[in-house]
Amino acid sequence: MNTTGFSSQTMARQSGFTLIEVLLAMSLFALIMALAYGGFSASVRATTSGEELIEQTNQLRISHQFVRRQLSLVQSLIIEEGDEDGIQVRFIGDREYVRFVAPMPGYLSYGGSYVQELRIEPNGDGQALVYYYAMLNGYEPGEIEATDGIVLIDRIGGGSFRYLGSDPETQEPFWDEFWEQTNMMPLAVSLEIDLDRDNGLYWPDLIAPVMMDSSGSRAQRAQRGQRQLNSGVRHSDLLLNRGREGRR
Repeated sequence: MNTTGFSSQTMARQSGFTLIEVLLAMSLFALIMALAYGGFSASVRATTSGEELIEQTNQLRISHQFVRRQLSLVQSLIIEEGDEDGIQVRFIGDREYVRFVAPMPGYLSYGGSYVQELRIEPNGDGQALVYYYAMLNGYEPGEIEATDGIVLIDRIGGGSFRYLGSDPETQEPFWDEFWEQTNMMPLAVSLEIDLDRDNGLYWPDLIAPVMMDSSGSRAQRAQRGQRQLNSGVRHSDLLLNRGREGRR
């Protein structure tokens, strides 16, 4: 009996893989690759989401600081002549926009004062805070509307400006959404924005005291300061109260 051939055939069968074993191995490999790809995709999405959140946070911080700085540096310079004789427009503001004169950051200007405007306006599917500017030297009415605005913050749900002034007769301070005394500057400007974001970002309370007194003369500043002392009301208290109202 020839056992050599039989032993060779048996060894050949034992050293190979059956079809079922190959299919199981391929299925297991495919499962492992799917799990690895899912984990890799999740890590990429998490990294991308984190980078986007950091970018939006930085944009929000820079925009907040820029708006506060520009509003606090408002200058008592004439933007244009008003409709009424003898009325000079130095500051314009309502709920949706504010226009004023202030110096520009060095990296954005050629020196000198600029007419500037911050406006909340429609942009795509939502709204945006847009910044406009034009040189004060040689400025003509309507010139700033013809410029291309810079979007500071987009995809916002809405927002509003408010202005701190004082009653001409009683000198009682008040907040209002429309600034009527265009020949003077307010004591402070606040800006509230609803970011309408799902990532938890929010617009911090912004209340910018105007450094240049709206009266424009030392005598009037002294009189206003004396009335303020007599009334016992400090403008800093009003700023704090306005901030508390915004957080309610």
